[in-house]
Amino acid sequence: MLPHYQTLQTIYEIVKHDSRPHTYWCSPREIIVRQLLGWDIVEQHLHELVNEGLAECKNLGTYAYRMTLEGLEKARSLSQKTPVFH
Repeated sequence: MLPHYQTLQTIYEIVKHDSRPHTYWCSPREIIVRQLLGWDIVEQHLHELVNEGLAECKNLGTYAYRMTLEGLEKARSLSQKTPVFH
């Protein structure tokens, strides 16, 4: 899995129980506390997700991020994949 998809998975874990997960705006704080990465790396991942059309960014006094419908589908597909053991 590409590293920035781990951040997509983190956002998915935050929003997956919401009735409309693609409309939930996550704060950077919500994302960072669930990852063992520094803000600079998380921020880079978020920019990559936005560039791929899997997330959106909006300034709501502070920046907030949400998954697009495409991002939601991608995260669901990634979470359904079974790990391969050698």
